[in-house]
Amino acid sequence: MTRVAIIGAGPAGLVAARTLVDAGADVCVFDKGRRPGGRLNTREHGAYQFDHGAQFFTVRDERISPMLEDWVSLKVVALWKGRLVRLMGNTAEVARPTKRYVGTPSMISLASELRGELEILSLTRIVGVERNQKEWHLHDELGGDHGGFDRVVMAIPAPQAVPLLSEVPALQRAAEAVGMAPSFAGMFVFAEPPPMDFDGAFVGDGPFTWIARDASKPGRPDVEAWVVHASSEWTRRHWSGDRTDIARRFLEELTMRFGSLPDTLFERTHRWGYALADGFAPGVLWDAKLGIGAVGDWCRGGRVEGALVSGIQIADKVVASG
Repeated sequence: MTRVAIIGAGPAGLVAARTLVDAGADVCVFDKGRRPGGRLNTREHGAYQFDHGAQFFTVRDERISPMLEDWVSLKVVALWKGRLVRLMGNTAEVARPTKRYVGTPSMISLASELRGELEILSLTRIVGVERNQKEWHLHDELGGDHGGFDRVVMAIPAPQAVPLLSEVPALQRAAEAVGMAPSFAGMFVFAEPPPMDFDGAFVGDGPFTWIARDASKPGRPDVEAWVVHASSEWTRRHWSGDRTDIARRFLEELTMRFGSLPDTLFERTHRWGYALADGFAPGVLWDAKLGIGAVGDWCRGGRVEGALVSGIQIADKVVASG
């Protein structure tokens, strides 16, 4: 039985792992986080919750459609029918109509479904990948050695994959060419509805790129919980700032654009170091001879669906390599 190590338990890593297990492989997933999901995640604070990473996903690829049908039937995914707009200056246009899906009752629900019965070593940060004769060995930051793998898949942001690809310079150079931009996520609960007359907004100018009312998504608590994503430029300028100060700056920028805001019941910010790809790899990265590769949404356009498709693609390559 082929032993496969997958580094990263975001959507790409989880789908790759599930596909490989279904094909008969022995798979172990390593993830630095507390729970799987990557940016397919939800922040919970008492009675409040926020989809502070991926906001929704669309499905256009026929390889994902059967999965979507299962997720909908299991009620871990539902259509989001909120009013979405595109903002540019003082102009608000209705966003292009398309079917947008969210996890229910939170985005982490989809990650939990993808996990299934997979073997996942959480809170395990892999810092080295080494070829020993015909096997791969993984080294974690605490000095642990995880060995005896026939294949290795890195399902993490490209900059994090670069140092782990030292044994395959060609793949390392390809990953190195992909830049990833950071983004601050602001999470707020208002005492009453704020003056934003939409459920979600793609923002074309200013410090923000996205603003959403989480309560408009199916299964969410009925409170005025809002998520705001900052542009990479604004995020870089304020990256080293105190989180309390960053939250205040978020609210100041919202006030400048939309007018006076109600009192807040909750404020929090989160730093996403690798939120968006500045460029994309030419498909998944794979060395069939050595049995190692790297994958993620940065291989397929940066969307959730791209991550899912890339996970399937690299799993197919692992299977084809024998």
